[in-house]
Amino acid sequence: MLEENLSVMMVFDPRFPFEDVKAICARLDASQSLVPGFIPALAGIMSVEALLFAEQIDQTTTIILPDRNLVSRMARVARNGVLRPLDRPTQIAVDLMAVSQALNWDIEPSIAFHELAHQQGDEIANEELRWFRAADHGQANAWIDIAHGRANGLGSIKLGQSTDFALAAPLHRWRRNYAIALRVAALELSQRTPFERTTALINWMVSDFIVAGPAALFAAMFLSPRASRAGMIKHLKSPDRARAVAGVQNAAWDITHLSDFVLRATSPSAAGKRFILGTADQALAEIGRLLISNSEHLEAVEQKLAVDIEPWWASDAHAVAKLICGAVSVARARPRPEANGDHVGALISIGERLVVDCTP
Repeated sequence: MLEENLSVMMVFDPRFPFEDVKAICARLDASQSLVPGFIPALAGIMSVEALLFAEQIDQTTTIILPDRNLVSRMARVARNGVLRPLDRPTQIAVDLMAVSQALNWDIEPSIAFHELAHQQGDEIANEELRWFRAADHGQANAWIDIAHGRANGLGSIKLGQSTDFALAAPLHRWRRNYAIALRVAALELSQRTPFERTTALINWMVSDFIVAGPAALFAAMFLSPRASRAGMIKHLKSPDRARAVAGVQNAAWDITHLSDFVLRATSPSAAGKRFILGTADQALAEIGRLLISNSEHLEAVEQKLAVDIEPWWASDAHAVAKLICGAVSVARARPRPEANGDHVGALISIGERLVVDCTP
């Protein structure tokens, strides 16, 4: 039995750059770019002491799930170094790599490379993967020096092996999220009120498709009257309707980053692992924080969600939270829908036609 008021003394190797790492952790914490897939310690997600306690005492492994913008910047730093002043996403990418190497965190970038390959092809994705592996090759002090402005590049490069992975074929999860994102886009272009659009989407998910929590919250933010939603679906009202569709595809990848994060963080196989979503996208981070709950009771989840989305929905927040949680309740109670042919593909075709045919 553990003693109450147990104290633990941690002695650091004098070579460990504690103050440097602590400063980088504080900057990452202030950036609000890391979303924990667990309930963090009271000291905060980026407390160095709490992080080292989790690794050394609790024997947990921390795994970062970075979005494509961060992964591409990590690879670019390895390849070209940096130009100062650093933009915000590059600073976050450098800080995250520095901390990951200093604290022995793993980085899992697979969704980011599927996204890149889908948009630009396997050849470009495999080449960037080589440079990402060069970036992720352990040299914590070099990354710390870049993070603190003492260097503009890595001292040595160990380029990853050449690969020919087939990454471009869209993931099934992305196709489902794309079908939903198209429906969200079509509703946004309709003449309905924000609440009517959200109600129509959730009812459609229940009656015609699947209830996907990350996509539902993405929609709840994007379709709301008050959220800061700039860039969530790019070019939706462009005269070039192909650009509008490309913007919806990009949004579907954002939702896929969220759904992958939730799936990994809540899987039974996550025991002993702590997943953290890394993103410089403030909307994505804001949604991500709503997806992890310490309660399994939908009533409690609904009450908290209503409070969390009040800045987006004002007096309609409780109604929207009830709508979403009611859909989740229905989905939990019914059998998993059986696939009949390419149902997702059919919904994608309908959704693309709705978006393309709309003249903003």
